[in-house]
Amino acid sequence: MLTRWLALALVAASCHVADACSCSLDHPQSHYCNSDFVIVGRVQKTYRGRDFYHAYKVKIRNIFKATPKAALALKSGRLLTPSQDSLCGVSLQPRETYVITGHVSRLEAHIHLCDYIAKWREVTPRQRKGFRLLYKQGCTCKVHMTRRRTKSPNTCVTNYDECYERHGVCLHDRERRCRWTRAPALTRCLQSQQFNSTMTMT
Repeated sequence: MLTRWLALALVAASCHVADACSCSLDHPQSHYCNSDFVIVGRVQKTYRGRDFYHAYKVKIRNIFKATPKAALALKSGRLLTPSQDSLCGVSLQPRETYVITGHVSRLEAHIHLCDYIAKWREVTPRQRKGFRLLYKQGCTCKVHMTRRRTKSPNTCVTNYDECYERHGVCLHDRERRCRWTRAPALTRCLQSQQFNSTMTMT
């Protein structure tokens, strides 16, 4: 099964990765913390924007995060994206609802392939809770996509693991160390992953 990590930030099968567009592999929590805005919106229509941009008219249902400039930019409900895949342009489906992270430039809301964009109906309950509340609480922690272990008290490591991408939240514990929080969905996913790995080896 292709995961988000292995597919280089494949955006819920609705966006296209081009050879000239390269994105780092980031956890949803990192996307939340590093973005200017995080919204849930339903795509109403698409039209050509100025210069080399396409524009999406989006009906915003929830705003989970918005800087002051982002709050102004989002009032129009218009999201700009490069018109070409090679420039990290994003393709969104009309009448589909997405969770979208993005940035603001010149008081305009921009999205591109390296942002976190996923169909809302495919977002896990743990991710939804993360976007609504928990990711914000964990922005003082850093989530690293690496196979290397770290002794940093402010870092959680995912090791390119889909279970942590779908169910993991990195928060400070009582000792002020950043750790993956315990969650039944994460435990079940890891157990299933271990079982499948054992069956494959036998």
